[in-house]
Amino acid sequence: MSVLNQASDGLFNVLIVLARALIRFGPHPREELLAACGGDVQGVDPGHLTRTLNRWTELGLFGTDGGMVVMCEPFRSALNKSADDVEDRLPRIVRTIALAPQNNARLWESEESKSADLSRGIAWMLAQDVYTIDTTVDRLAELEAHQLIDRGRPIVQNNTRWNGLRTWMVYLGFARHGTPWTIDPTVAVRDSLAEIFGPNQQLTAPAFVERVAAVLPVMDGGLYRAEVEGALKDAAWFRMRPGLISTSLSRAIQRLDREGYILVEQRSDAEGSVTLTGYDQRQWRDITHVSLKYAKRAS
Repeated sequence: MSVLNQASDGLFNVLIVLARALIRFGPHPREELLAACGGDVQGVDPGHLTRTLNRWTELGLFGTDGGMVVMCEPFRSALNKSADDVEDRLPRIVRTIALAPQNNARLWESEESKSADLSRGIAWMLAQDVYTIDTTVDRLAELEAHQLIDRGRPIVQNNTRWNGLRTWMVYLGFARHGTPWTIDPTVAVRDSLAEIFGPNQQLTAPAFVERVAAVLPVMDGGLYRAEVEGALKDAAWFRMRPGLISTSLSRAIQRLDREGYILVEQRSDAEGSVTLTGYDQRQWRDITHVSLKYAKRAS
């Protein structure tokens, strides 16, 4: 089981179509749902619909009830009753499901690993220097092989899955399309701000980073990130010292500050701080507090 093998495990755009249909029409028998999504239309490969439905049923987005395909709770309620809301809200839900502990219990296994290949790949990408990495597929494969302690335990199983990783990272808010394709988790962090801050309007900078890691375990200090970093050679990869934030998370914090979602401060009387990292591993700025100004919520 995998997520990154797009030919066998489904596509995010097909996932959107299935979700829109279930929100618009409600629970449906499987064959009627596939037909409503174009499965009987000439020129449409029904296999994409079938594989995507199977994979995301296994991961917990879809289910069955009395012979009908349904969208599982709490995800159906989070998508509201309007099919028009699906495209805006679905990435946050899919990100939550993909990073859920039950879908990553076998983080390093190639069989029955659910979404672990996606989580490993995102964590590895976010651990790189976003300013110097060559994100073409061939170069990514070479860099992975160069950095791994044990090449028998790869981050990405084979070269055909790098494009799947790049595509899913954009959809889930961990990267941006363009030339070049860019590692940037700003959208993922922005969409998670309400959960990161919880009832608080302000967090110390170290606490903010800890909360980001808890909500998005592929980010600095997160469970999956720590597992992936532990598999890399120190001589082939720049390991951040305590208190120094990766270039990927630093980029997200800077952008969210400039866009008005958060306010970052450096207070002289504060006990703890973190340091943002910029181009060429230069220390960008020290921050002691992060305040919530606006959070994009799911409802």
